[in-house]
Amino acid sequence: MSVKLSQELKAASLYLKELAADVKRPIQRAFLFGLLKTMAIIAQLGCIAALAQSVLAENQPLLSLHATGIGLILSTLIRVSAAYWQQSFLQQATLQATQTARKRLLERWQWQTTQGTPISAADGALQLEPIEALKSYFNRYLVQQYLVIFSPVLILLTCFYINPVVGVLLLLSGPVIPLFMALVGIGAERLSQKHAQQTHALSRVFTDKLRNLATIQLFGADDAALSDVAKAGEEYRQATMSTLKIAFLSSAVLEFFSSVAIAGVALYVGFGLLGYIEWLGADELTLFSGLFLLLLAPEYFAPLRQFAQSYHDRAAAIGAASLLSERQEHTGSMQGTKGESCSNGFISWQNLSAILTPELRISYPDTDINEGTLTVISGPSGSGKSTLIRVLLGQMPYSGALKLNRILVKNGDIAYFAQQPFLTASSIRNNVNLYDKHSDTEIIKTFRQLNLGGLLEQLPQGLDSQLGEKGVGLSGGERRRVAFARCILSGRRLIIADEPTENLDDESADTIRKNLKRLSKSGVTVIAASHDPKLKQISDQSVLIDNSRGRS
Repeated sequence: MSVKLSQELKAASLYLKELAADVKRPIQRAFLFGLLKTMAIIAQLGCIAALAQSVLAENQPLLSLHATGIGLILSTLIRVSAAYWQQSFLQQATLQATQTARKRLLERWQWQTTQGTPISAADGALQLEPIEALKSYFNRYLVQQYLVIFSPVLILLTCFYINPVVGVLLLLSGPVIPLFMALVGIGAERLSQKHAQQTHALSRVFTDKLRNLATIQLFGADDAALSDVAKAGEEYRQATMSTLKIAFLSSAVLEFFSSVAIAGVALYVGFGLLGYIEWLGADELTLFSGLFLLLLAPEYFAPLRQFAQSYHDRAAAIGAASLLSERQEHTGSMQGTKGESCSNGFISWQNLSAILTPELRISYPDTDINEGTLTVISGPSGSGKSTLIRVLLGQMPYSGALKLNRILVKNGDIAYFAQQPFLTASSIRNNVNLYDKHSDTEIIKTFRQLNLGGLLEQLPQGLDSQLGEKGVGLSGGERRRVAFARCILSGRRLIIADEPTENLDDESADTIRKNLKRLSKSGVTVIAASHDPKLKQISDQSVLIDNSRGRS
């Protein structure tokens, strides 16, 4: 796992370097204006200290200090202008880099399409948050990693020139802060990478469920869908809190050590000006030199503060780059194995157990099901029949070997006949056409096979008749047969039914039994979980689940 993470970090770093190479010139210009701003700050603070010395210590009139006043105005204008142009070039670099990233992402998608690899709708989220996460990297970190070295050096040289003791204090405290920040921030890239991956995973899960909302309802997979979204949300929360923990801790370390260093300079300067200490040049301090040093000390740590903020921008950018630099492979959450074909049948399972909790499982007898047969799964209530259906539909984790025909799974060639059929607040026609579009002639023919011809004759609008939520407007037997008609018309090679005849009158139940048998004779594989003894009598195969030894 660590080797894989290391490779992903290297790929992400290489991706950022390639983008940075495209914006080298505006970043260089932004760096030069950053240095110019630092020099303007030094000059501005020097003018302020000189004015204080002249007015407060030497009692000179403020209006007579023309040269110092002009220097203060010019340095202020240069400081503001340099910051403006620095930010302008940084924005130019950011825009150019994000455009390049989007172009490379589109080229990758185009290549995937030409290779026959489908693009998930959730991949569209890569155009949003991951690329947005790159902006702070180019807008702050890329130039700040150089300014954090050169700007403090300029201020440090000025402090050494005025008072070597203060210069030594700042020189000793300066490297301590990056050292402790590095210790605190070890693994920050991996945390940010995990955060970016969890963000994309949450977007992918939510988008996938939203796109397939009708299918989820159709297959009764509401609980499984909610569980997937909840799990992705919890993983995202944990990744976010871990990232914030590192961010707050590193910021606290920076503020603590910079505050201690500034306090040390203030104590030295204050005691020197008050005459309490006379050693190491303290007796030579004046209001100008003392105030100048006190004003420079916070500016010495200002680039370090900015770098601390931008350091987390780098970590976030690496996490985003790990998503953008290469195609991510996603694996399912199901345990066990699914083979391409069955050794003895169309569908088979060996040593299969549904995982309800880590401590509770339901085991099932080994079974082979041939194509074009009617198989009834029977057993007492609570023995795990419906749970087995959920395993076959991919809605439950399991252990053991479950083998489904590869083409069947790839093409989604499965229809589900639920115990509580899913019907929308729409027309009868739309409810029947959820799997696929069918002509009215095909629908009416199938309805007559299920003894629903009279229903259409009773309804004034026929197939255009509107149903309420969950099929309100039809009886329980009619709802069940409308849902069954949808499965028949789907033309799927595998139909899985959960208690298809439960709570139905004899006529409706017999109609469903006959049509299930007719489907199996026409080559459709039918698997039904049922208590119905009459359905079991006409089945080709019966699988008995013994509740007494099913749980482990």
